[in-house]
Parts: sequence; C-alpha cells; structure tokens
Amino acid sequence: MTVTLGRDLLFQLLREYGVSHVFGNPGTSELPFIDGFPKYADVEYVTALHEANAVGMAMGYARQADKPGVVILHVAPGLANGMGNLYNAYRAGIPLVVIAGQHHTRLLLEEPILAGDHVGQVRSMTKWAHEVRYAEELPLALHRAFKVAMTPPRGPVFLSIPYDISIAPAAVDRLAPPTRVASGFCAERAALEEIAKELLRAKRPLILAGDGVGDAGAHLELQRLAERIGAGVMSEGMPTRQNADNRHRCFLGTLPMNAGQIRRILSEYDLLFYVGVKAQVPVALYDNGGSFVKPGTTMLYLNDDPWEIGKNVAGGIGAWGALKASLAALADLVTDCADFDQEQVRQRLREVEAKARARREQLEQALDADRQSGAITAKIVAAELAKLLPKDGKFTIVNEAVSNALPFIDHIHLWEPKQYTAGKGGGLGHGAAQAVGTAIADPERTVVSLLGDGTFLYYPQILYSAVKTNARVLFIIVNNRAYHVLKTGLKALGAPLGGDKLDCLDLDGPADLIRMAEAFGVPAERVTAIESLPGALKTGLQAQGPYFLDISVTT
Repeated sequence: MTVTLGRDLLFQLLREYGVSHVFGNPGTSELPFIDGFPKYADVEYVTALHEANAVGMAMGYARQADKPGVVILHVAPGLANGMGNLYNAYRAGIPLVVIAGQHHTRLLLEEPILAGDHVGQVRSMTKWAHEVRYAEELPLALHRAFKVAMTPPRGPVFLSIPYDISIAPAAVDRLAPPTRVASGFCAERAALEEIAKELLRAKRPLILAGDGVGDAGAHLELQRLAERIGAGVMSEGMPTRQNADNRHRCFLGTLPMNAGQIRRILSEYDLLFYVGVKAQVPVALYDNGGSFVKPGTTMLYLNDDPWEIGKNVAGGIGAWGALKASLAALADLVTDCADFDQEQVRQRLREVEAKARARREQLEQALDADRQSGAITAKIVAAELAKLLPKDGKFTIVNEAVSNALPFIDHIHLWEPKQYTAGKGGGLGHGAAQAVGTAIADPERTVVSLLGDGTFLYYPQILYSAVKTNARVLFIIVNNRAYHVLKTGLKALGAPLGGDKLDCLDLDGPADLIRMAEAFGVPAERVTAIESLPGALKTGLQAQGPYFLDISVTT
C-alpha cells in the first residue's frame, strides 16, 4: 500500500483547483515537495534561478489562468529573495499560495543556518500567513490557504511547512473537496439607489476605473454605466489591468503618478466615483500639497474590498459588493431614477466625447512630432508594435517599462482585461517573469514583455526559465541607458537637490544585453535605427519561443 505523505495533500489540492504548473527555486527544506512532481505527471515544476522570478511567474500564471499561482520557496533567505514580488502581488490583489520549506521542527530551537521567522517576514504582505506545527494541521491549513487566496479581495497567502511534516505520513489519506466561496453578490440596493441619484445630480462626474474592474471582468458594465449617465472614465493610476476600452468614447486616459497633476485633473470634477480602485495614492513622493480631492467634491465608492471604501476621504456613499453584478444593477437603476434627464445625459455625453477626441488628437500630434525627429522613442515603439499585434486581440502586454510605460497604454488599442498586466507595488523586477508565467498559462497567446534596461537587469535569470519552458514571449528592452525614473524623481524633489548628474543613475556601463540574452539561448538583436524597428518587431512576434530586442530610445 502506498503511504500518503504530507506533501501528497498539496498535489491533491492542485488537481482540485486545476493548477498545472508550480514555480520555485529548489532548496533542501522543500525537497519533499520537489520529489513529488515526477509522481504527479499532470503538475509541472518550473525552475527559476532566483526566487523573485518564481513569484513573478506565478503572478503571471494566476492572472492569465484565473487560478491560484503556487510558489514553493526555500527557507528564510530564499523567502526574502521572493518578497519584492510578493509585495507587488499583494498590492495588485493577485491570488498566490506561497509555500516555504522550513527546518525540521526538532532543530528550529537551535537556530540552524537559514532558519528564520517566516511568518514574521511576510505577515504585512499576505492575507494570511501561518507555520504548520503538526501533521494534523496540514489538511486544514492547505484548504484555508487556497480558499483565502481565491476569495475577494484576492491576494497572496503563505504557509511555512517544516520538512519533517511534509515527508511524514499524512494525517488523512485524502483531502475533502475544497470550499468554494460564492462571492458574486450585488451591493445593497438602497446604497446603489443613492449612488444613482448622486451620479445624475452631478454636473461633471468622473468614474475612476480601478483594477478591481478588470479583475472582475466588469469593464463592459462600467462602460455601459458611463454611457447611461454621460460620465468620463479614467483608469486608476499605475493600472495592472485593462479596466476599460482605451478607445471608448468616454475614456479620458490614465491617472498620472504625479501628485500635482492628479490634483489638477480631479479638480475639474464635482463628483468622483471610485470603482474597484486599489491605488488611491499612486505616487512615490510626498509634495506637501494636501488631499488629492478638493473640498466639496462628492465621493462615491463601489468595491469588493470594504477597506478601500472611504479610505482617504471622509464622507460620501460607499457600496460593498461584486463589481460586475453591482455595476449592471446600477446601470439599470439610473434610468429608473426620478432625476434621470435624457437631454442632460446627452449633453454631458457630447462634452465627454469631445474631450476624449481632443485627447486622442493630442496623442497623435505628439507621436507625429516624435516621428519627425527621426529618433526612436517609446511612443514610436508602441505605435509600431500596435500595427503588428494580433487583430483578434489575443495578446497580453506585460508592462514594466517604468518611465516609458505610459506610451504603450496610450498608443496600443487595449479593450479587455487580459490584454494588459503590470505590477502594483512599485517594486521592480516582476515584468519579465510575469510574461513567462502568462505564456505558460496560455501558450497560444502572443505575449510581449516591455522592460526598461534597469528593470530587466534586476533578474535577467528569467531567460533561463523562458528557454526551458519555450515560453513564446517577445522581450522588448526600451533602453534609455539609465534609471531615468529616478532622474525625474530627483528633479521633482527640488532644492537643495534637483540635479540629475549622479553617475549611479546611468547604466552606460559594461552590461551587453544582447550577449546576455544569447548566453541563455535566446535569439536577440539590437535596434538603433528607426527603419530597422518594424522588421525586428515582426521577427520577434513571429518567433516560436522567446525572442529578445534591445531597442535604444531617446527620452
């Protein structure tokens, strides 16, 4: 009779959730789990050469597959290596189950090498964190981890499992079926009715479409509401999903990451409706400017996470519920509202459409100016890439171009959530790994990883995993030869700083990205002339495995 070990319970649960890939960097304390993969042929272990890449691949897999991304990490130092991307996943609400192998329970008191307080390390960036202490705890701990990760508001959870527990006979031979939490509940009707009235009373309403919209697949419902009330739509700052069609007649762009610009934009409106917003303060620098919202602005909220409702601005009306169901109900309610004035809505819609057209024209003018310069810019790369992406929309842009991220949001037509993903926390080094995880989850999809030279150099070992899995990813380095976003930040700090002449912010040094890519077995080419750009992009998009472009851009 085959003995069921503690580690076998994890594989049983992976099958229940349909998880096909698990990501990790092998270490001694998690060897019992790694030893199990050959015995479970329907689950594949993907090796990363750095723990941050393991977490990043799991992020991309979870987003694309709509399943928990599962990561197995090593003890304290390995877990620490993965924590930068764990933070990004936490801020973006990506459901991960992160497992770290722990030392033998009888050895921990003696503080052996690599030992640490795993739960203490990750408590602030997980929904739930626990170290299993007895074999009898493992079944419940595993069930709870997967349930909590997948229940809105979704996010990462963590289990520390000592290796004597993972290799010991399990307390049960087979896990019970998992608990699946129905969470598509509509917000309270009375709250939605109040929101509907306020939306119609406003003279200049603006809907902030947050990543919760894209996560819930509620983009069409949000656009329908905007049309019904004649409101403009902006995506929340630093989006990690495509939360509305960026060519929709009500779409007014993406909220910037500059505090002063945010205040200026929001001051134009007398009502702000935050729908699924996850980053109400998408800035890195304090500017002593006070609240982003001017006094007297009517504040409305809809979110599946009550923490985000009324978080930073007192007052207003908040509705807690699933976004897709609640937005659909709200769109129906506004037309039944006594304040509904069809002519007023038409007038507001005309004004919003004119503003959206003017924005598009400004973007095209800026692109034309770049073309006339003869140099390669991020706008030109984005525009040329847009011409070549699949017309059926089966592509995903994974954006970590940092200072050059916005042109790709502006100049590529993106109309559904899975066409775009990024990182939320501001930590760098997630993008290339997310792209590989996305390609593993959906091998037929065209995946483009947009990177700065600085972000790529965080964890270039991801190319090893890309080759080993033959991930069909086009890696595009938008290479400005600097930590350009830091130069911009330095200027923003002002006196007594305000310069940009620090040598440590320049990346003109010895790193040859082409030779680096080729050393990992990835075909690569450098693009320095604008006439070479379309051909290089086409070659990369048609490749049947990973391909690498180092594109030199001016800023």
